[in-house]
Amino acid sequence: MALSAHDTHLLRKYFAGKPVKRAYLFGSYARNTAVKGTSDIDILLELDYSKPIGMRFFSFQRELEDLLHNKVDVVTSDGISKYVLPYIEKDKILIYVATA
Repeated sequence: MALSAHDTHLLRKYFAGKPVKRAYLFGSYARNTAVKGTSDIDILLELDYSKPIGMRFFSFQRELEDLLHNKVDVVTSDGISKYVLPYIEKDKILIYVATA
């Protein structure tokens, strides 16, 4: 199962107001192997550190779960182990790019 166009649209709208440069989908939803009701939605973020972030990042996961009505895991590109990153890189799909 892939992420729906509606959910992708919701994610783009959500990230537009956040200090996020790029957002990627990875994992089972990116591979189109997700099982509804079982699989979580994995999101990789490149944060924009030129904007205030503070504690806002910690609310992203909860807000996204409320928005998508699904379990969501959020990780940042600078917080990923170099051993895990290659697995994310091979699956990731760009879903949001900030505009200037």
